[in-house]
Amino acid sequence: MPVTATWQSPLRFPEAAAITDPTPTLLDRVTRADPARVLVVDGAAGLTGAALRAAVAASQARLRAAGVGRGDVVCVQLPNWWEAVALAHAVWGLGATLCPVPVNYRVAEVSAILAAVPVAAIVAPAEYRGTAYRPLLDGAMERAGVRVPLLTVRAPGHPASFYEFEKGSDPERGPEPGSRTDPELDADLDAVCLLMFTSGTTGRPKGVLHSHRTLLADARSIAGLYRMDGDRVYMPSPVGHVTGLVYGVMMPLLMGGSCVLQAEWDAAAGAALVEQHGCTVCVGATPFLRGLTDEYTRRGQPSALRAFICGGADVPPTLVREAERALGGTVARAYGLTEMPTVTCGGPDDPEAIRAGTDGRLTGTSQARLAAGSDGDTGELEVRGPELCLGYLDPADTAAAFTADGWFRTGDLARLGPDADVTIVGRAKDIVVRGGENISMKEVEDYLAAHPRVADVAIVGVPDDVLGERACAFVVPRDGGAPTLPELAGYLAGQGIARHKLPEYLLIVDAFPRTLSGKIQKFVLRQQAAGLLAAGHGERR
Repeated sequence: MPVTATWQSPLRFPEAAAITDPTPTLLDRVTRADPARVLVVDGAAGLTGAALRAAVAASQARLRAAGVGRGDVVCVQLPNWWEAVALAHAVWGLGATLCPVPVNYRVAEVSAILAAVPVAAIVAPAEYRGTAYRPLLDGAMERAGVRVPLLTVRAPGHPASFYEFEKGSDPERGPEPGSRTDPELDADLDAVCLLMFTSGTTGRPKGVLHSHRTLLADARSIAGLYRMDGDRVYMPSPVGHVTGLVYGVMMPLLMGGSCVLQAEWDAAAGAALVEQHGCTVCVGATPFLRGLTDEYTRRGQPSALRAFICGGADVPPTLVREAERALGGTVARAYGLTEMPTVTCGGPDDPEAIRAGTDGRLTGTSQARLAAGSDGDTGELEVRGPELCLGYLDPADTAAAFTADGWFRTGDLARLGPDADVTIVGRAKDIVVRGGENISMKEVEDYLAAHPRVADVAIVGVPDDVLGERACAFVVPRDGGAPTLPELAGYLAGQGIARHKLPEYLLIVDAFPRTLSGKIQKFVLRQQAAGLLAAGHGERR
């Protein structure tokens, strides 16, 4: 059953109206015009346009054999391998909907997604970083009460196992147009092409809906702002997230360039990729910027990057300045959400006060305002623009998130400046942003509340120079004694919770500060956590 939009099209914005071709059409045009051009680099593998066409055609054959058709939803849980890029284009070329799943999700998260949407097939690694994905996903399907075809990639000893090129075809030249191995590249510009789940504040996953038009509007805005032409994008951000998908998969089709993928983050390896391939642009979260800054400071020489656009987690202004000195290019803060990927971005011509001291200016014709009842120039941010999503999978979520006059409630607290600049000052939503990952506090709290030695629990984010924030759990213990941090971590792991969601600090308290209505005052806990941890109290992982 096709997934349909629950919110209006962005056609009233000129950038959106100017887009005429969906991503598959762009891929067809680019790969026919220059089939020898390298579009994707993954380790030692460099895929030309011709080779990518062949890979897309081969993967479509396997998807069709699994029963995938137009309008179906395909879950893809892959790291930053070239196969993930080919799969995205294969799904879109069939007129189906891509549902990326972060590779670090486990049974609890995947089962929630499978229970929320009818999925036609799942694609995952046979094995990655010591995890066998078939038993993991079998467990997720059993918990969700569904059973769909599971297709695996890179079986041990068979790195090309997902793609069986037609015998006699040349991967460098690719398939002949119209041949049995030529890919199908046909999609509706305004149909839902992406269903990406984001955790939110309730612990229940919410599926964000995007079309080719909304995603391409985002990619075009940044390509124009940074005057990209033939650039090689370095992409450590997961292509299972909106940043990696837009700037790693779509962007090269717009600006005559290519993308260099990094599957497992390591700063020294990342710098080596940047220099080996002459990467010029990177869009990523704070940990990547911090790591590259430290690595190039150690090297004592500038990078090949001319620009690093940083967002997804709090970006200290001091890091932007330090990074520019180390990398030798423009570094700018940006702000966006899965629902609207790049609301603001500092540009190469902006002064340091904008690039480092704010989250940048509004991109293109995007608009921002503060919610009614805000105090002065600071309040809850509401936005709209050409890249705004088409609502959520659940119409009830859409109704709650959009105002009657068409603005999206971000849940973030912001300050609006006089030059179309925006500075995020806090979050109304109860989440921790760890390394660009939005982690729902209520989800983890609900699991811990069932622990036999936990009487009450609250989790808050504490500032961190590398990841932006880390999670700190406050626990009121039961009479039997206080639990330890390793005990709680083991308990959560046993529930199938992804490791990156586990609290990294634990503070034991007798009671929580509460309002008269009984709500926990988390802003007080954040202040307490900072002081107690600085003084050496509590446990840390």
